[in-house]
Amino acid sequence: MKSISAGLSALVLVGAAVVAVASPAAALTLVNCVGTTTVAFSPGITNTSQTVAVSGSDEATTCLSLTHPGLTSFSGPFSGTATQSCTTFFGGGSGTETLHWNDSTTSTWNYTNSFSNINGTKVGTSTGTISTGTLAGASVTQTITFANLDLTACTTTGLTELNGTDTWTFTAL
Repeated sequence: MKSISAGLSALVLVGAAVVAVASPAAALTLVNCVGTTTVAFSPGITNTSQTVAVSGSDEATTCLSLTHPGLTSFSGPFSGTATQSCTTFFGGGSGTETLHWNDSTTSTWNYTNSFSNINGTKVGTSTGTISTGTLAGASVTQTITFANLDLTACTTTGLTELNGTDTWTFTAL
C-alpha cells in the first residue's frame, strides 16, 4: 500500500509540474516611464470639421527598468494631417511613432488609441507593439491624461494646443 501511495504521489507531482509548465507566462515589465505629451494643431480645431496639421512630441523624462537600466528617457516627435473638429478629435485612431532613447537607440511602434471622458478629463490609451529597434517585440501601453481643456477656444480661433501627462509600460511575455 505504501508503494502505491508513493507512486500516486509521484504521479501527482509530475502532473502538477506539467500543468505548471503549460501555463502561459506572465508578462514581464521591461520599462516603465512617465512624462508629457504636447500636441499642436494648425489651424486651430473649431466646431467645424477641417483638415489640420498635427505635430507634437511624447517626452518620457523618467524611465525605470531592472532589465534595461540604460534606458532612462526618450522623445517621440510626431506629425501628420487629420480631419478634425472639437467634437471628433478624441475619436481614436492609429499610427506609427519612433521613440528616440537617451542611449541613441530607437524603437518604432505601431499603435491604436482610444479616448474616454472621465469627470471632464480626457484620458487616452494607446496600445501596440515595438516593430523594430530596441525592445523589438515588446508590447506598449501609453496612458495620456489631458486635464483642464479649454474647449471654449473651439468657438473662436480654435484649439491650437493640448498638453498632457502620460505613463508608458513596455512588457514582454
